[in-house]
Amino acid sequence: SSGINAEYGILRYSITLSRISQAFQLLFDNAYLLSSLGLIRFQSDKVQAFTNKFWLYADLLNLIRACYEIQREVQHQRERQRSNLKNYEHSNYETCRAVVRRRPDLFVDLIKNLADVWLPLNALQITQHSPGLVGLCGTISSLLGALTVWDRSLKLGTL
Repeated sequence: SSGINAEYGILRYSITLSRISQAFQLLFDNAYLLSSLGLIRFQSDKVQAFTNKFWLYADLLNLIRACYEIQREVQHQRERQRSNLKNYEHSNYETCRAVVRRRPDLFVDLIKNLADVWLPLNALQITQHSPGLVGLCGTISSLLGALTVWDRSLKLGTL
């Protein structure tokens, strides 16, 4: 029972903290917009830096969640394979293929978040990538986000 609670604890914390980070990102993004329109006075560069930091935190927490869930699914798949065929060794490739077939939503979310994490890293100048690569990452993230709206089975659920 405590193992189950620990598993759900990791998911709950990563989901909750990600949502809090997204809320702060939106708050600072709106403050930046109002500041750039001259409606309120803020140091725009600092507000934009806070926006990008909370965006990065949310993306990293989403990656943690996706990796944790994939690891858990791989473990469950290996247990199923062991119980079905005692003497047959499954390769990592076969195990991962089975997990992708069973939970494509996890891999869509992982790829979307891997593409998305480079955007705030670049905006914060932690990494320096060409505008073409940043645009490609943004496009991949946006297309996968649109795909999850189009096909709801590819959207990662919540607890």
